[in-house]
Amino acid sequence: MLFGNNSARERADSTDENMLADFENEPWFLDLQKLSDDELMRMYNLITTNRYEFAKNAWYIPLAGDKRCPIMVAKGYEAPQSPEKMIEFEDTAKILEKDYQRFIDAWDFGYITKYIIEKAILAILELRSIAIIEHIP
Repeated sequence: MLFGNNSARERADSTDENMLADFENEPWFLDLQKLSDDELMRMYNLITTNRYEFAKNAWYIPLAGDKRCPIMVAKGYEAPQSPEKMIEFEDTAKILEKDYQRFIDAWDFGYITKYIIEKAILAILELRSIAIIEHIP
């Protein structure tokens, strides 16, 4: 669930008070901040539920099944299912690669992990005054 305008108390109770300080000077973090709240949440949900394994180096030729990097997933682009869709996928990938180059390189070369991305997303959402409250039944 998302709630805007966290109170000072809620923020102070956070176990990762200084998460933003951990990432703010990282070039890939600047790219991650370009994503909308919805895009960040799409990526966050897949990371925290372990329902999807993000691909590395899969920008142009996803060879097997649903292979997309975190940015493609965040943006809601589906893996291509036909040669025609592959062309669209490659064109879209080229545009996104330019816009998110630092993040993509950090992901592809293993400088950041799913855990680091998760913490970075939480820091961005905190910066934007959005709280994530996990409901476990």
